[in-house]
Amino acid sequence: MKLTKEISLAVLFVVIVSVGAFSQDMTKEEWQRQMTEMTAKRDNLKNELKALQSDITDLKKQDDDKAAQIKKLSDEFAAMIGNQEAPYSAMLDKIDNLINDLSRLSNQELWARRTEVDTAQSWLDAAKKNAISMMDKFAKRIQDDQSKLDALKKTIQTTLEAGNTAATYTVGTWARDRDCLWNIAKKPKIYDNAFLWPKIWQGNRDQIKNPDLIYRGQKLQIPEKGELNKAERAALRSYWSKSKAGSSNP
Repeated sequence: MKLTKEISLAVLFVVIVSVGAFSQDMTKEEWQRQMTEMTAKRDNLKNELKALQSDITDLKKQDDDKAAQIKKLSDEFAAMIGNQEAPYSAMLDKIDNLINDLSRLSNQELWARRTEVDTAQSWLDAAKKNAISMMDKFAKRIQDDQSKLDALKKTIQTTLEAGNTAATYTVGTWARDRDCLWNIAKKPKIYDNAFLWPKIWQGNRDQIKNPDLIYRGQKLQIPEKGELNKAERAALRSYWSKSKAGSSNP
């Protein structure tokens, strides 16, 4: 549009100059020569204007074609994801909750539950592979979660390098804290699974002779979360075997 305006001004300038020529004294030959030159310039400008108008038409068509292609792709994408938004958002909520829970832990507690960081990463990697992850509202959440996971991994590495990897728990009172191995293992910041209590028992055999008896102020080592190993399962079987006659829920 700017070029069109400039060409129009040029045409107007040619007309003004042509009119001015009439007011000057000149021979017929000079006048004829100038008129011929001005006419040629006018025709050239008209041709240039016509070419520009044609370019504008072509560019507009290209713009319309691209807009149509974008709409088509957008419609295809919407059809492809269908009703996936709600379940996908729920999956990200699950990842968010785990990451936020891990972020609240002390360095030692995080070390003990470091495998859960790997779990969160595997969930997030799976989420990234879904086409719906390209939507802005989900892409931002994924980016934020990845940044948080990277920070957790860095903390774990720092804890390892410092040799401060032993997670501990100081026993409180039964009246106030309801502390027993069962309840300690059930705490979200320990294992969040009461059935893993034998891990704490076996990891503290120097302090715990009877798993039914722990005392206020004891500083217990918390082994890494995971399935009970062979020794822990054997200790559990032995415990239940010896306690068949009475009630000994730890």
